[in-house]
Amino acid sequence: MSKLAFILLIITILCLPAVAVEITEVAPGVHFRLGDLARGQANGGFIVCDDFTIAIEASSKDAANEMIDEAKKISDKPIRLLIITHGHWDHDGGLDVFTGQGSAVIVHETLRQRYVEKNRPGNFLGVSDRIVLTFGERTIEVITHGTAHSPSDIFVWLPKERVLFTGDAAVSIPSAWLGECDLQNWIDTLTSLAELQPKTICPGHGPAGGPEIPANHAAYLTRLRDEVGWQITMGRSYEATLANVKLPEHGKFGAKDSLKDHVKAAYTQLTATAAVAPTVPEPPADAAPRALALIGDHYHPPAYIRPPLEAAFRTIGMPVEFVYDVTKLNAQTLRGVRLLVVLRDGMIWPKPTADKPDGEAVWWMTDEQEKAIADFVRAGGGFLALHNSTALRRINDGECLYRDVLGSTYNGHGAGDEKFTVKVLNADHPVTRGVASYQAVDERHRPILQVKDAIVLLETSGVGESVAERSVNGYVRTYGKGRVCHLANGHNIEMLQLPQMQQLIGNSALWCCGLRN
Repeated sequence: MSKLAFILLIITILCLPAVAVEITEVAPGVHFRLGDLARGQANGGFIVCDDFTIAIEASSKDAANEMIDEAKKISDKPIRLLIITHGHWDHDGGLDVFTGQGSAVIVHETLRQRYVEKNRPGNFLGVSDRIVLTFGERTIEVITHGTAHSPSDIFVWLPKERVLFTGDAAVSIPSAWLGECDLQNWIDTLTSLAELQPKTICPGHGPAGGPEIPANHAAYLTRLRDEVGWQITMGRSYEATLANVKLPEHGKFGAKDSLKDHVKAAYTQLTATAAVAPTVPEPPADAAPRALALIGDHYHPPAYIRPPLEAAFRTIGMPVEFVYDVTKLNAQTLRGVRLLVVLRDGMIWPKPTADKPDGEAVWWMTDEQEKAIADFVRAGGGFLALHNSTALRRINDGECLYRDVLGSTYNGHGAGDEKFTVKVLNADHPVTRGVASYQAVDERHRPILQVKDAIVLLETSGVGESVAERSVNGYVRTYGKGRVCHLANGHNIEMLQLPQMQQLIGNSALWCCGLRN
């Protein structure tokens, strides 16, 4: 933690309403310690076993000494083991007090290595995955999930009592700090922990409660990601993002002056470029396929797009990385990917003003990006183009390399709540297999085919429309060694969540990767 971040976090905590230490038995022999915020204390706890007591957290020297005295009032079992949920100053500041009296310490392996490098005295056990401790009738699991709130996060889970100590990965007062986090993995971690079905949550800061604590925290982080991500899809700078982002929930999780820090952390991570060495070889042909999804634009917030796509790809077991920053669509990011998914148009709105809150539209795709897509598909990559991706390069039918790859051009659309029928024309094709014709409420796009080899699988029609008025709703084709599929629906979350659409997305992804024939 940097010196500035350290100071800001101290100010954040000290500005919160003072709460005296309070110890509550949340399950037989399991005690939650609500820290004294006026003295900068994080929360902690005690787990009483047959022969000794386990302390959780060592917030400061004062807190550690107090905890030793408090433990004697709870039980006659001495503290012999300390668990520290992560290596921030307000959680391990009293470490030496416990090690000085002979307590062993369980920490994340990353934190153990840090202590060794700094010659911290003590008997440390580092956890890099999960360990199960059994002391008589007491079972305790110490779990890691990678970097969430910090690189040294661990979680203490008592499965019999269904009590979970989360450290600062979940808090119930405005004290969240994002300076060392992995935002997406933090969201994923809280989602995974919910699958444990905990009854009692003992957070790093704030009162204990139920599963609503990590659920609310995950919802805030998700909203932060989606709102900042939406600004990024429009090509906006950090300054423009901060000025335009809407996060009414922030006050429940961050101090008043920390909004800019939260936005900065999210912005930095969502615009970061993964380091890919130019000499890294392509993965073998039989490697499990991965997808890269470029989502969101001015008219299509990524908040509604991502969850249904995540669900569809989870169903088929294909990992997918979501990208909001259009500059990240290039030959480097496509290296090692088997499938490119796009649901967005070709416009960004980088400079909003007081007179024009949206700014002026700018077409973002460069010749190099267009070539990267073509080279990727031509070499055998799959391309799943969703909804308005026909307008990724331009909104007319002029010739361009992207048109050659996709095989169609943009031709306008109806209202966002238009009702129409989607008819399956070829139920035997791998993309439409298992999908019946259905009724849709969506923004109906009417792409114009520009190639003769496209196989139309889906067609739309409104009430009373003639054959001549019907439009293409889905088709497949090949380009070089690669496969291309376009599905025209996807303007709202209800459409993307529709079982037929979920099936079509999953089938299309597998077909584009050559896994369905």
